[in-house]
Amino acid sequence: MPHRFCAICGSELDENAPHFGMCLNCYLEENPLFELPKSYNFRLCMDCFKYSKKEEWFEPAENEIFLVIEEVLTRFLLKKYTRQGLIAFSFSFDKLIYSSRNLLTSLDVIISGEMAGNHKFTQQETLRVIIDYDLCKNCTNLRGGMYYLSIVQLRVNDKTQFGIIKDVLDDISLLVENLFSRDEKQYIAKIEDQLLGVDLYLSTNELMNRIISHIKVKRQFILKRTKKLVGRDSQKGRNIYRLKALIKFMPFRKNEYILINDSKYLIENFTKNRVILRDEKQTKLVKNFSFFFDDKVTIKKIEEEE
Repeated sequence: MPHRFCAICGSELDENAPHFGMCLNCYLEENPLFELPKSYNFRLCMDCFKYSKKEEWFEPAENEIFLVIEEVLTRFLLKKYTRQGLIAFSFSFDKLIYSSRNLLTSLDVIISGEMAGNHKFTQQETLRVIIDYDLCKNCTNLRGGMYYLSIVQLRVNDKTQFGIIKDVLDDISLLVENLFSRDEKQYIAKIEDQLLGVDLYLSTNELMNRIISHIKVKRQFILKRTKKLVGRDSQKGRNIYRLKALIKFMPFRKNEYILINDSKYLIENFTKNRVILRDEKQTKLVKNFSFFFDDKVTIKKIEEEE
């Protein structure tokens, strides 16, 4: 068999040459596995590690800076090579530069690629990565503490019932803490004290509904919903409303005794919006929830049956 030589470098070709007229090295120079720019920059939220190239923010799989960098490069730069599964990539890092606040601002990323099924076809490129730190929309709202879409108003009849508010707030805090750990859009922006309760300013309407459903399992209350037009979403072509839910707690529970205008009653049960009572003669009485918030009616809870 006559000797063949690379048309580029002149080296002798063997049976493993990938091209009739070029050796492996020259072939890869003329036909690289992948091509990258000299440098690349992206935005990183300094609070939650979400990343962005344009307007959309993405939740990383892991909150570790080097894993985030790998995810960014794979999503934005290498996707066209990886989506067909023809090239396997690996990463290493060098020349790390940190800011005075100990934030990693730039580094060299050595990207190695290997063609699937043929280990001879490999390539290595060095990419300068620059990280621009910012705050995503959610973390901006969290830091500001003023962004909210809905309000839940918790109320009692008088100041002697503030224990109800405290217990409910403790319960809500645990619920929201658990929701926030899974979805950072769900949070309480602020809490304001009011004369007979508190107002909770919430980040989403969904959170308001979750809180109401959660309270309903343990407490009886009157619920009044309202909404206020606060703007318009020009992109989606619809009005934006701020929702408000007023919750007035019943001042007693099942099997407790109360005085209604000095007459003694047992709280026998609750239905959807009514209270079933029994007087001392075992006569049944049914009242709507609203009856117990009438200023003309005197209601007093009895701690223990006489």
